[in-house]
Amino acid sequence: MAAATLVAAVLRFYRLGHQSLWIDEAMTWFNLGLGSPLAIKDVLENVHGPLYGLIVRMWCGIAGDAEWALRLPSAVAGVLLVPAIAWLARLWIGRDAATPAAWLAAGAPFLVWYSQEARCYSQLMLLVVLSGALLLGLTRRPRVRAALGYGAAAAAGLLSGFGFAMLAPLHLRWWLAGKEGRVLRLRLLGITVAALALIALPWAPRLLGIWDWQRLKPGSEAGAAAEPLRGATTFHVGAIPFALHAFSVGYTLGPALRELRAGTPARVLARHAAGIATVALVFGALFTLGIATLRRRGRLPDAALWLLAPTLLVSYFAMQNFKVFHPRYLSVAFPGYLLVLAAAFTALGRRGCVVAGVAIGALWMASLRHHYFDPRYGKEDYRGASALIRERGAEGERVLAVNSEEPMIYYYRGPLPRGRLWLGFATRPDLERKLDQALEGARGTWVVLSRPEDLDPAGRFARTLDTRYPDAERWALEGVRVWHIRRS
Repeated sequence: MAAATLVAAVLRFYRLGHQSLWIDEAMTWFNLGLGSPLAIKDVLENVHGPLYGLIVRMWCGIAGDAEWALRLPSAVAGVLLVPAIAWLARLWIGRDAATPAAWLAAGAPFLVWYSQEARCYSQLMLLVVLSGALLLGLTRRPRVRAALGYGAAAAAGLLSGFGFAMLAPLHLRWWLAGKEGRVLRLRLLGITVAALALIALPWAPRLLGIWDWQRLKPGSEAGAAAEPLRGATTFHVGAIPFALHAFSVGYTLGPALRELRAGTPARVLARHAAGIATVALVFGALFTLGIATLRRRGRLPDAALWLLAPTLLVSYFAMQNFKVFHPRYLSVAFPGYLLVLAAAFTALGRRGCVVAGVAIGALWMASLRHHYFDPRYGKEDYRGASALIRERGAEGERVLAVNSEEPMIYYYRGPLPRGRLWLGFATRPDLERKLDQALEGARGTWVVLSRPEDLDPAGRFARTLDTRYPDAERWALEGVRVWHIRRS
């Protein structure tokens, strides 16, 4: 256990600040309000992990706001998850599952990715595991102290990400599973549910106002009465297979995310067919064996609730154009996926464990090599774009962030004024007029474009710039394009 935890620490702290912050991480920094007094209003407006935001704010108030400092709380949570999931594996599957669960958690590229991101998902997965272990202990011996421990972990999980609520069916099953102290168990359940509702209540107005909940009405047509989020729907037939691939080897083995967004999906997948097939074979076989093992141990209904309930809910959200589908929104299910794989190892003999471990290790080493060293799989290079502008920008010029302003606010703290242009204008007839308005009044403008695939998949904005300003200097960084436009 100590060795697995040490390996996890090395993988999570290594090159922690190497990659640029991407837009969501920059929003975490932007919402911290460092240097200003902490206001309750700001906490209540944060629906993307208010507890996580408070922890990062307090830590960065001491350590500063460098990339490594913003990401350190996630890295620490990722390390703590290793002994925590071993504890949960022992309680849920059996003592023989604790060691494989620890090593799987230590090396999983999906966990390494979110342990090196300044977002709430690593902390959320840690609290999913801790609350599950405490709840299983409560199931065996219903006591007030155990209920308080679970309630604290569940409240922290809920305030680390409201997606934690997707585990309600599983937790309800575990809470009611034991026969001892049934009356006390029901009383404690009622008190705990009421307490959790009261804790989440201050964020209810913001949660009700930030999304269009009418989209979730059964039978409603996504995007019929309102502007669609991203196209006609945000669900794709390949969404769940992609999530399983990400769960297995992270985002850094197989097609890179930018490659998937920019290319024709069929051609991109064809180029990586051999690798995808290998991942499917190795993890598909282990997952099937793990499900069979859990069935023998009477844990299959638990696994079904843990994996299927969040998947169905997130898929429905995407089908209704309520929220996009992304594997990170299934992060509450990821510990369950790892435990299915750990169950498979308990059914293998010594030789089988070695073969399976070598196969997983080889795939994970390739994925982590891409994660640490291959810019194609990395986050957008806003740091490089900002360094370019600081070096070459001149008086009287400005910076125009197209589509992603927050990373430029973080990275570019130079003398040139900043502006923003919403990329959604690329699909409208008045694009050129909006562009002229954004460029007027300055002798030169540094246009920084990133992540155009969602709002401008046809690339109309970039073509318009190239056509109207053919003499503009251009730079192509990883995930970021820069134009230097001079106007008389």
